[in-house]
Amino acid sequence: MQIKKKSDFKDHYLPYPFFIGYASALLKRDVDADIKAVDACALDFDDKEFVEYVKRYDPDLLVVEIPTISFPLMMNVLREIKKTTECKIACAGAHITALTNETMKKYKFIDYALLGEYEISLKELVNVLTTNATPKNLEQIQGIAFRDNGKVKVNPRRNLLKDLDILPFPDRDDLNVNHYHDFEIAGRPCVQLLSSRGCPFNCSFCLERQVLYASPIYRKRNPVKVVDEMEYVAEKYNAKQIYFDDQTMTVSKEHVTAICMEILSRNLDLPWACMGDITLDFKTLELMKKAGCVGIKFGIETICPETLKRAGKGFVNLQKAKLFREWCKKLGIWTHATYTIGLPGDTEEKVKATLKFALELDTDSAQFSIATPFPGTPFFETAKKEGWLLTLDWTKYDGNVSSVLTYPSLSKEKIEELFHSLGKSWQIHIIKRYLLNPFRLMKRAKLLGLKNLFKGLRYSYLG
Repeated sequence: MQIKKKSDFKDHYLPYPFFIGYASALLKRDVDADIKAVDACALDFDDKEFVEYVKRYDPDLLVVEIPTISFPLMMNVLREIKKTTECKIACAGAHITALTNETMKKYKFIDYALLGEYEISLKELVNVLTTNATPKNLEQIQGIAFRDNGKVKVNPRRNLLKDLDILPFPDRDDLNVNHYHDFEIAGRPCVQLLSSRGCPFNCSFCLERQVLYASPIYRKRNPVKVVDEMEYVAEKYNAKQIYFDDQTMTVSKEHVTAICMEILSRNLDLPWACMGDITLDFKTLELMKKAGCVGIKFGIETICPETLKRAGKGFVNLQKAKLFREWCKKLGIWTHATYTIGLPGDTEEKVKATLKFALELDTDSAQFSIATPFPGTPFFETAKKEGWLLTLDWTKYDGNVSSVLTYPSLSKEKIEELFHSLGKSWQIHIIKRYLLNPFRLMKRAKLLGLKNLFKGLRYSYLG
């Protein structure tokens, strides 16, 4: 099968698949087997192209990480692969982690499930499959599910990695850095890194915190290794910017300070941005800027204190958010705030008040999403219990088109109406801002291209 040329790819927002990347690099380093990583989304494969691709390589084991929204659609593809090849199929991701038994019982062509943080589990599975894959041996692998004479067996979850630096740098050869786009402020390619895993907060809707890690444990990489990786991607992949896609890079002042000091000690001139939060103090923020920080994403979600507390985000303080925005503006750090429409406790008035706050906060860019309760999260369980959940059609769990919830105080239709209205209001706000500052428009267009700039406006992502 001929691979598409780079010019044929759709240049869209796409985060780097860290679990796949780390797992691929780990297997290539430690396992005596031929390993090939592919991101079908990044390559814009349709179903037929993906099936042909797999058939071409004819693997003994196919590992597929599938999000909730794609799960039913991907099952048709995997069923076809199972019919036309002899490969074993392992599914990974939050969806099968949350619904392991029922998913494997329903889709009998799935041979294995990889649960949660799966790199080490996959390595052990590959080692067993290449030696002696008896049920007794499979039972020894923590963090997997498998079949034994037709019966699904779910092994205990594996403990989270204590030392993240036992993993090699993720695979960026098979997973081309030029295919991934997220929070690009200073240039392309913008290479995505992790400096930590986990989050000590307890947001009820968060898939990583509640399902993949199922723990409040926050684990930090060695700052020296983090900056080693920054230098590595700059030299090998010509990175023009780094984006730290941690759940929250800045929750530990000591961690982010150590990374900044390491960057400064090496005189590394490489702009970077991060997912953070508004708990940062000005001194740390100033140090980050000095070390090359050009942008920060942070979550606001809603201005309603009761809703925030109910969602596990009671630490969000609106006055602090305003002060944080002013600090970033003073230092020249790009700010990106996220807002969620339709959380428990929301009303039309509260959502409109949140939009008013967003316009007043006037971050450089913003992102609006529809509250979506994914399986395995406390939000999902509460929605089922309270009768708010309208469907288990996973293809509706997109967070950007339709709501799967309805409340006595806020209907599905009103949630969707408000979401689209808010997006348009933000777009108008940004267009007015650009008209007042044409230089800003030209600068962003030069970086992203006009097509991607206005695509960002349409999805309320860039500004």
